[in-house]
Amino acid sequence: MKKQLLSLLATVATGTAFAQLPVSTTPTTKAIVLEEYTGIYCGYCPDGHSIANNIAAANPGKCVLINIHAGGYANVAAGEPDLKSTMGTAINNMPGMGITGYPAGDVNRTVFSGTVMAGGRGSWNSWANTIKAQSAYCNVAVEGNVDATTRVLTYTAQVYYTANSPASTNSLTIMLLEDKVLGPQHNYGSPTLYNASNYNADGSYNHNHVLRTGLTAGNFGITIPTTTSGTTFTTTGTYTIPLTYGASGKTNPCLLGNIELAAFVTETNVNTINGAYGPINITNIANANDAALSSLVADAEVCAGNLQPSKFNLTNNGSSIITSAVISYSATGGSVQTYTFSGNLAPFTQTVITLPTYSFPAGATNTLSIAVTNVNGGADQNSANDVVVKSIPLTTKVANGLNLTMEFTQDQYGSESTWEIRDEVSNALITSGGPYSDLGSSGTSLHTHSFTVNPNTCYKVVVNDSYGDGFNAGYGSGNYKIKNGSTTVYTMNGVMGSQDIKLFRTSAAAGVHEANANIAHVSVYPSPAKNNATLSLNLVQNETITLNVVNTVGQIVYTEVLSNLNAGSHTINLNTENWANGIYNITLGSTQGNTSIKLVVEK
Repeated sequence: MKKQLLSLLATVATGTAFAQLPVSTTPTTKAIVLEEYTGIYCGYCPDGHSIANNIAAANPGKCVLINIHAGGYANVAAGEPDLKSTMGTAINNMPGMGITGYPAGDVNRTVFSGTVMAGGRGSWNSWANTIKAQSAYCNVAVEGNVDATTRVLTYTAQVYYTANSPASTNSLTIMLLEDKVLGPQHNYGSPTLYNASNYNADGSYNHNHVLRTGLTAGNFGITIPTTTSGTTFTTTGTYTIPLTYGASGKTNPCLLGNIELAAFVTETNVNTINGAYGPINITNIANANDAALSSLVADAEVCAGNLQPSKFNLTNNGSSIITSAVISYSATGGSVQTYTFSGNLAPFTQTVITLPTYSFPAGATNTLSIAVTNVNGGADQNSANDVVVKSIPLTTKVANGLNLTMEFTQDQYGSESTWEIRDEVSNALITSGGPYSDLGSSGTSLHTHSFTVNPNTCYKVVVNDSYGDGFNAGYGSGNYKIKNGSTTVYTMNGVMGSQDIKLFRTSAAAGVHEANANIAHVSVYPSPAKNNATLSLNLVQNETITLNVVNTVGQIVYTEVLSNLNAGSHTINLNTENWANGIYNITLGSTQGNTSIKLVVEK
């Protein structure tokens, strides 16, 4: 009895307005079933989403929205969420649908004018008003239960006939949909974005009513054997919901708290007579308070030790709503910071957390660590999913001179590309370029920009693409190179989304800038150092040298005056035992000028 009681307590329901079992036997009018054909690269599709949402809001409990990602605008790049489905592609391409552009939509798979079912978003309202006034000869209901541990969904759907079907064949289609699937979304709304409220703080878009898969056999439903007045058709089935959907390299998670069922009856595969959403109850939830962290996105490399805002997903895997969570974060050698989440995170849903910028003493290798330390005022009952980490190496892109060039090779659509180079620490703009003129056809065009940098300084190169597909996406092999004379510091291949950020730093081969003519050579070893490092220098003539060691935030950690050194070679031992991990700038100064060299300390 105890186990059964716990199972009943650890149950939550997903979804909004449903037609639950048993199916109604009361005659009614048709529900609006709007299948919207969309894609993340479709700039007018958010307007379609908004129009569809308004139709649903005006017809509560009598409108089923199904978003089908299909066509060219749904073909995504690596790392982006692939939201296409086998069933969706089949419906998009079915005879008589007649899609000629996106967004497109059909209302109850009905031909209202002409010879095709689909039409532009300007037609949906009038079509929906026509449908909802028509009588339906059958009612539909569906519901399901999913085991939180096994992810096995068990569903049941019923159809009741309040009158005889005039069609020789009726088919029942059952779909699995998901709300709040995070991803990018192009948007041509100006000056105000279409459906702007559907964007999250980090710029991601909530893709709703996404068709994940069909649950009935085939792509156009199963045949209902008896379609006469007073008969009820019932079907049941099981389906194991995968952790992710999408093609390899383009997967995206499926959250049990955001899924819902949709079922509708068609005459063969057209003329939808009625439809309904259905709830899904989540059972067998192991813990009440279980916060999980995942999908950490942070800088790929570091130079001066300044991390741009990092983001990650906070998921509620427990049966209780998460109203508060305390999250700690730090990078190697840096101070531990705390972020507090406050809100209402429903079971088996997620939210995106964006951390502020963070500075730390960067070393050759660095680890960013984020952990949940408290959930709803107490301990997290499942510590196995509380931590996410990412290794962030020190950039290896080093320019050995101060007079550099940017060689930017655009693709056909140069008007989409802009870039800038900034001092990483001060954010001062060094140089910028673009947008460029579009080419008449697929191809490339080279643009060369010269600029000057300072020694021993970290820089960031920010490239933006307004369309979001980079500048090497089939319209010319775009790329850019940072060069020091004839030497290429690094090359970026143009494959990106909306933005790409790269870091590089300036120094000589060993990080040296020799402006002091009296110092013929300087080196420091080992680097990275642990407890000790040796500084070696060679003087042309007798000299007094002032040695200063400065960390990345400008603090002097060591200073020494080396009086009356003779011409020739000298070595100085540096005790780094009490120095924090990070990059240090060693400056050797005299009346002849300054020479600098960098030392990395890593314990």
